[in-house]
Amino acid sequence: MNEFKNVNSNKNIVVTSALPYANSEPHIGHLRSTYLPADIMARYLKAKGYKAYHVSGTDEHGTPILARALREKRNPREIVDYYHEVIKRAFERAGVHFDIFSRTTKPHHYELTLKFFEKAKKAGYIYKKEIKILYCEHDKLALPDRLVIGTCPYCGAPNQYGDYCEVCGRTYTPLQLKNPRCAICGNPPVIKTSTHYFFALSEFSDRLESWIEEKVKLTKGVKEQVLHWIKSGLQDWDITRNIPWGVPVPDLPDQVFYVWWDAPIGYISFTKELFDSIGEDWEAVWVRGEGYIIHFIGKDIIYHHVLFWPAMLMAVDFALPNEIRVRGFATLEKEKMSKSRGHYIGLEEFLDIWPADYLRFYWAITTSESLTDGDFSLYEYSERINKSLIGEFGNLVHRVLTLIKRGNITDGDIIKSYIENAEKLFVEYDELMISNQFDQGLEKSLEISRLGNKLLSEKEPWRKLESKEAADTLITALGISAIAAVSLEPYIPYSIEKFKEYVGLKVSSTEFRKTIEKIFEDGTDVLISMAKNVISQKEIRPIFAKVTNKQIESVRKTLKARRRK
Repeated sequence: MNEFKNVNSNKNIVVTSALPYANSEPHIGHLRSTYLPADIMARYLKAKGYKAYHVSGTDEHGTPILARALREKRNPREIVDYYHEVIKRAFERAGVHFDIFSRTTKPHHYELTLKFFEKAKKAGYIYKKEIKILYCEHDKLALPDRLVIGTCPYCGAPNQYGDYCEVCGRTYTPLQLKNPRCAICGNPPVIKTSTHYFFALSEFSDRLESWIEEKVKLTKGVKEQVLHWIKSGLQDWDITRNIPWGVPVPDLPDQVFYVWWDAPIGYISFTKELFDSIGEDWEAVWVRGEGYIIHFIGKDIIYHHVLFWPAMLMAVDFALPNEIRVRGFATLEKEKMSKSRGHYIGLEEFLDIWPADYLRFYWAITTSESLTDGDFSLYEYSERINKSLIGEFGNLVHRVLTLIKRGNITDGDIIKSYIENAEKLFVEYDELMISNQFDQGLEKSLEISRLGNKLLSEKEPWRKLESKEAADTLITALGISAIAAVSLEPYIPYSIEKFKEYVGLKVSSTEFRKTIEKIFEDGTDVLISMAKNVISQKEIRPIFAKVTNKQIESVRKTLKARRRK
């Protein structure tokens, strides 16, 4: 637990998810790298008693939104208003809980963006420079970033936008693109000149290198990647754009701030908005460094979060993140998800078929903290849910609860050896969770479930339900079920709410954990109380329903039909 050695219950922990772009609805892959891991971490920390807050919101500026508005002949505000609600609703349905889910179009965010600019400028890290820009004569429009498409100057990938390559991850300027063309009309642009503001990223090379080497906790593989970029030479960043949509630049009336100057400031402006509403001090975290900050991102925005954003914070003397956790992309049936090709499953489309906990469980058990991409396989999904989630935890819970009710078990003693083994696994689970190894943490939860199933198989309490041995077995198995449930709550919160209802513990995750931890000391009274609540239930129904072949085939048919269009 080295990462948390200086964190106590009085410190605020800010867990952030990368800001989703308010330009489209989420698909199932969006949950994998960022939002589910951040939600699991925030839920886990809260259950442990930490003052943890999950902070995010929609990124609502930039050229992709403007480009869409131009193509559809709409106001950009209409687009971001619509997609903010779509994204918020989809994540809520998926069980991703945000303590605040705000927007970068709010006035207080504009104010903080300008303060960052003014402070960094006063410190000498921002300067003006005349540059060449691409301009579309047909649309009478400057073509920064996502308004221009061409070939990556580094890896040669075609159809890349003008700010960075989605294939190799390198950043560049629109003028470096090979064979550029307007993203709106497809015509080749002309070159004009314009005065822009630049951020002196190159001046932070030594400080960034020291911070990366000595301070921040990074996902394996990220450190080597960013140190290579530093050694290759950091380029100063052009932080203004000749477009009408964004945070206005004070003395360049026809320009706005580059979205990557404005968007990450949302982590702070959203924290401020939340903390102002609950009476906490946002400056203690972000200015004085008295809190703990964990960023969750996808691997496509490593450069922005491990180099550009920390340099911005250094420029204004704000606190730097303590951890930056990165995970890879998601594919579908071994192919890249693509809305244009019809090869995707929308997040809400999935949730119309199956419970949110099923997707959460699948991504959690198959996703390591690494830069490796992960695949959503319909066959593997069905196997994981039916055999692991239902076959191990679901089976344990249903057998224990129904046998307690059938046998009217109101007394019994704990079999200490089994509880001691469960506690050992639970300690190992804690160590994995605090270290961000959520797939391995989930495996520990399933090991606890297997321990309970092993106990039932060995003792066979259903053969003599009236006996003392059966009562002891079921009380112990109930305890193991509860320990497994506590460990699973960050992953499958909706399902664990059903378990808590059956055992009479409709309480917060913090109180649930505190109650169940008593089992490790002498939890007989706790378990007897739970058993009595089980007996009082009118009916014990299974918490889960199996994924059926019919459901899987229906999704396959939908995917095939889309691809034919």
